[in-house]
Amino acid sequence: MKLSKILIYLIILVAVAAYLYLVEIKYKEKQDAAEKRSKKIVQVEKDKIVEIDLESQDKGKIELKKPGDTWVLTAPVKAKADEAAIGTLLSSVAEAEAEKVVLEKDVKWEEYGLDKPEFSVNLLAADKTTTISFGARNPAKTSYYLRAGDDPRLFLVADTLRNALNKTAFEVRDKSVLGVAPDQVERIVITKDGHETELKRGTGDKWTMVNPEQTRVKSQVIRQSLINLTNLTARQIIDIPEREGDPYGLDNPADKILLSGKDLDQTLLIGKTEAKQAKPGPAGDRYVRVQGHDMVYLVDGRVLKEMKTDPQEIRDRSLLTFKPLEIRRVEIELDGKKWLAVQGDDRKWTLEQPEKRQLVDAWPITGMLWDLKDLEWKQVTKPLPPDLASVHLDKPRLVVSLSGKDNKEPLVLKASWEPVSPKKEEISSQDEKKGAEGDKQAEVAPPTKPVEKPAATGPPTSPPGTTVPPTINVIVDPHEEGNAMFIVDGGFIDRLRGDLDKLAEKK
Repeated sequence: MKLSKILIYLIILVAVAAYLYLVEIKYKEKQDAAEKRSKKIVQVEKDKIVEIDLESQDKGKIELKKPGDTWVLTAPVKAKADEAAIGTLLSSVAEAEAEKVVLEKDVKWEEYGLDKPEFSVNLLAADKTTTISFGARNPAKTSYYLRAGDDPRLFLVADTLRNALNKTAFEVRDKSVLGVAPDQVERIVITKDGHETELKRGTGDKWTMVNPEQTRVKSQVIRQSLINLTNLTARQIIDIPEREGDPYGLDNPADKILLSGKDLDQTLLIGKTEAKQAKPGPAGDRYVRVQGHDMVYLVDGRVLKEMKTDPQEIRDRSLLTFKPLEIRRVEIELDGKKWLAVQGDDRKWTLEQPEKRQLVDAWPITGMLWDLKDLEWKQVTKPLPPDLASVHLDKPRLVVSLSGKDNKEPLVLKASWEPVSPKKEEISSQDEKKGAEGDKQAEVAPPTKPVEKPAATGPPTSPPGTTVPPTINVIVDPHEEGNAMFIVDGGFIDRLRGDLDKLAEKK
């Protein structure tokens, strides 16, 4: 076959394909779109609607307008509208389809409750108003008869459509109490029972307590509390609150929360628990008000109760601050052995000490790093005792050194303890249980001093380091607490030993 004929056939094939696409397929798509539009009860684009009126015999009249980019409620009160609620309402209207057309024309509207409808929706778009009215229920009580503007047809629609549109003013208004985004807040002052806790945002979204003391706090806890607070919504809004007798406990509240930042200064006043819920048990709804505004809100009291405000509760007790995935060199001295693991640029670990081994399992090292990162101190002693021997830290039993890729100053932990015999350990464990409550409240603890022991007359004691007491003494360099010694749960030593044993296992 000649090349010229092949080209002619190809041209014909391309022409046929183009015809099928442009004429047949496109025409079918347009037909389907037109058929879909014809099934819609309201022939209006939701983005062009600028006013919605809901008229209900039992809920009154509600007016919503969109003078600019956002919706506002203009009646029965003037307030911001709930954009999400309005979006859902508009979608329900624009996508509404009839279950069936009951009559095509000559409808006696009064027979279907549509001469004086119980509920109507008026939509204004481009100077054109469309009204849909809901009449009586069908005999099965599952649907409603509906009339759409000047359309001569009688429709039957699902009751879910009426329920989606017949809203109260409260349901379509903005219920946010503060109207603030979390990232706008740079300072928080929490006053609870007359005690103030002040927090400030630092770099990298880190939070610091500056009052009643300067210290680190659990930034994730603060961030979550701030998200919950800024998302606080009203369960009830009292637009015209009572004035006499301080019925809401907001004239001189003991609890309040100040949020400030650039162009932001709002104080949330926290009042009484709602009277019918003022009883023991779960936190009841609380009355709140934004200082400088008259409107009173009733909010879920659990959100306020769950906010962490106790300085000791939100204080960051992390012993080591580092990112496990950024550590490239781990040195550990424990039980007379030295361990050295190094991560290469290929992210694989090799063991250099106590013996040279290539490509060791990463998970024991990862486990150690996360265990160290999660360590929290129970008590802190400041300043560090001048005589380290008095707290067994002149010759630490454990030394951990962690370095990153940047080879900056390593993070070093040194720990020591007095070996405990099994019998003595049992007694210490009982003593610790008795003083557990005191440990929770203590902030500054005296150094652990050595116990005078009589000269050994019997068999030698267990080898040093084989038995660890419930708490041990630790120093970390560098640490934000500065010149300090920490009391830490000794249980992590056994976990560390276990990970080191797994690291040493040969396949």
